[in-house]
Amino acid sequence: MFYDTAASHRPRRASLFTIAFQPWQMLAGLLAARRDHAILSNLDDHMLKDIGLTRGSIRSAIRDRHIRG
Repeated sequence: MFYDTAASHRPRRASLFTIAFQPWQMLAGLLAARRDHAILSNLDDHMLKDIGLTRGSIRSAIRDRHIRG
């Protein structure tokens, strides 16, 4: 039986839709990070401690979360 393996080794091209959608995804990510920062900043220190954060670690926790997805 013959299998065409050449087709599976070609690099995939990004579609026009994917390219056009990327800036909107970035904007949505930035807005979500800003919203999360505002929510966490409004918590008092005891509530932040309960979830394992300090006031100084809010920004890095949000950055790490949005990078990982």
